[in-house]
Amino acid sequence: MQQTRKSRQRDAILNNLRARCDHPTAMELYLSVREEIPSLSLGTLYRNLKGLCDSGQIIRLSDGGEEHYDACTAPHWHIKCDCCGRFYDLPVSPEAVLAVPIPEYDGEIRDYSLIFFGVCAHCARTAGEK
Repeated sequence: MQQTRKSRQRDAILNNLRARCDHPTAMELYLSVREEIPSLSLGTLYRNLKGLCDSGQIIRLSDGGEEHYDACTAPHWHIKCDCCGRFYDLPVSPEAVLAVPIPEYDGEIRDYSLIFFGVCAHCARTAGEK
């Protein structure tokens, strides 16, 4: 893992992300961190997000669309809502979901990512009210 250079901006981005549980996009992080550091540029944010991901301090969530970020690096699963597009932590242990044995593989598996798709509780309630 690559180390990121310590800076006020990097610390503010990481602390902001650690204080959240909503898996924000880069733009949501940018707007939030700018409240603390008004001079923060988008380029600085993106460079720091890349460095934090590369160093394993945060994870990037993507299904091919807009990327979201998560400061929780412990093994866990996510679900992406088909209605609002948000990512949520799935309250199921990875071991319970991945109970199927992986067939023999000649290569080396270093990591994995699994995203479920569905409708979050908020969107399901909202749809039921209509």
